[in-house]
Amino acid sequence: MKNITNTLLGLALITLSVSCTEPDPAPTNLPEPTGHVTAKGTPDGTAVTAAIGPAGGTIESTDKRIRVEIPAGALTATQTITIQPITNKAPNGQGQAFRLTPHGLQFAKPATISFKYTDEDLNGTFAEALGIAYQDDKGIWKVPKGLTLTKETKTVSVPTTHFSDWSFFEAVSLEPGYKALDLGEKTTLAVKHVLKDIVPLVPLTSEDQELELLNPEYLLDAQYIDKWELKGDGDLKATNSTAVYQAPNYIPGQNPVRVEVSIKSKGKAVGLLISHMYVMPEGITLQVDGGDWITLRGGANINSTHNIIEGQLAGTFVVLGWVGSPRGQFHWTLGTNVSFVYTVGLRSYQNRYGTGPSLSGGTLNVDDAGNQSPYVLGTFTVTPAGWYHADPYNPLGTAQIRGMFRVKKVN
Repeated sequence: MKNITNTLLGLALITLSVSCTEPDPAPTNLPEPTGHVTAKGTPDGTAVTAAIGPAGGTIESTDKRIRVEIPAGALTATQTITIQPITNKAPNGQGQAFRLTPHGLQFAKPATISFKYTDEDLNGTFAEALGIAYQDDKGIWKVPKGLTLTKETKTVSVPTTHFSDWSFFEAVSLEPGYKALDLGEKTTLAVKHVLKDIVPLVPLTSEDQELELLNPEYLLDAQYIDKWELKGDGDLKATNSTAVYQAPNYIPGQNPVRVEVSIKSKGKAVGLLISHMYVMPEGITLQVDGGDWITLRGGANINSTHNIIEGQLAGTFVVLGWVGSPRGQFHWTLGTNVSFVYTVGLRSYQNRYGTGPSLSGGTLNVDDAGNQSPYVLGTFTVTPAGWYHADPYNPLGTAQIRGMFRVKKVN
């Protein structure tokens, strides 16, 4: 929510390691895992249709998230195939689910359903823990046999001989994947899983039977957890599948702080779960040339055209703007596509410098701006920022600026 690949330029990295204690005996107070029953999803977007006959064909959603390939000979007559985006009810389901119709349609040869994943989908999980599930007529989500992960194309695929409601899901996850914390605040993290009979954990599917998804509140057994690590400031105390992180009483040099959990299976490392802890006051916090941190209260307008984050404090203003996805990493532009302006009285710092002007280095990194979060989180660097007096093309000098933001969406 989940991908900030560049942390603030020049920040110190402090690595603390906390190993989990010896595994406790398996808990005895949990009910026997059974497939989790959920309601059906409801339509949530534009449907796509295609007429596919005995020669086979391909259909994909408008966002290209899901793709269905029907081979020659799978159908005996032409069928109208529909992909309808729906609300996702699957345990640990990611993004939208999809209703493939007609339900009950049987294929003489297996069709292939593929989901594309992004770097954001790996926040709090790892590629080998990604899967595809369908909802049966009892409302239980099941993982078919034969799941295939292709990292080169970032796809997860599975063969099927029928249509149903389908979802992309995370079998193992570190929650929360992102968290905004006040200075000194504590939060609990947990490693959870949604696969019944999760042995040996990787690969996800059994060649003998379909697996059922559980209620997403089950903790991963301690035998699969190698160690917990804290990368950044603060304190981490871990016990098996859970840990408590306490933020420092100051804004840390590395922000966000990272909590990592190494996952093992059959004695071998299989993946790394990462959670990002943003430790900062609410607002836009920035620093000029290594000076004091300054926090300006503000908000964010995230929309389909031009996204804007603004803050102000007693005649001081800051504006960050970008065009495109509400999440991701963006490089500054000389136009308004990706821009930064910080105004203090008659002095204006911008993502340009000199009379040319030349374009500043650095990036704008935006996270957790999805529909499920009330906050927009992120970091930025402007290296160097040019500062001007009144006339924006009358350069007076440069400065190194770094900052972070934790602001609520106002739209």
